Amino acid sequence: MAVTPFFTVITATLNAAATLPRLLDSLAEQTCRDFELIIQDGASSDNTVAVAETYRERLPALSLVSEPDTGIYDAWNRALERAHGEWALFLGADDALTDRKVLRQAFERLRVAPEAVLFACGTVYCLDPRGNLRRTVYPQISRGGHMLRDGCIPVGHTALFHRRKLFDLVRFDISFRIAGDQELLSRAWDDSAAIDLNMTVTLMGAGGISESPFSTLCTRWEIFRIMWRHFAGHITFRSHLLPLVKGCVLHLLCMCLGKRHAPAMLDHLRVLRGLPPVWTKQVKE
Repeated sequence: MAVTPFFTVITATLNAAATLPRLLDSLAEQTCRDFELIIQDGASSDNTVAVAETYRERLPALSLVSEPDTGIYDAWNRALERAHGEWALFLGADDALTDRKVLRQAFERLRVAPEAVLFACGTVYCLDPRGNLRRTVYPQISRGGHMLRDGCIPVGHTALFHRRKLFDLVRFDISFRIAGDQELLSRAWDDSAAIDLNMTVTLMGAGGISESPFSTLCTRWEIFRIMWRHFAGHITFRSHLLPLVKGCVLHLLCMCLGKRHAPAMLDHLRVLRGLPPVWTKQVKE
């Protein structure tokens, strides 16, 4: 009889051969071996699958499927069909656990967590393209419900452990491309069902789709959809409609300038306003 793992780590990949080893190395080095890794690949055209296969000896509980999907949330839902762990953690192909003891420390905290706890939240270190700390995302457990009603996510999702039984009731809405994790939490989150692990879990690389200026309009539209669906009474012009209008202006500007010039121009405008650059990959010292 197979032993049920304590953790299920899920990652969705698509042409991630260049970054995937960083994640897999961090998992292979974990002192806690009580986890399975599920890789749901979206039929990559590079050697993502071949890279993952080279880790089978170091990650024997690896489940790998490569097939077309409609996006990251579809991939996560497919992966959940094969999940057996008591707790699920969703990591990006360019993420990494902060050190080799992360799962061991999480295990010690979660094995004594009450059954009513559905979410266990850690801290995320967001790194710039040079590997320097860009910002730290701390979980906001006590304000979680309030933040979701304001259109914000109260945790760094890549450091959020979900009790797997939660997914017997809810799954990710695949109509979302960027904010599906926030939409799911808007349905399922309860402040009283969440705990702070008081530990840093994940190193997350900058430059994902949600950080691209070309995705700003899509991101803000999805957040508005979440608000309309779950918290319509909390929608205000200043907090939700004005950002959507600004997103439209930004989108038009990006379309006019093109991918080559838009990030640099937007960062130049931020600097003129006394703000740090965020759009260009080159970090100004």
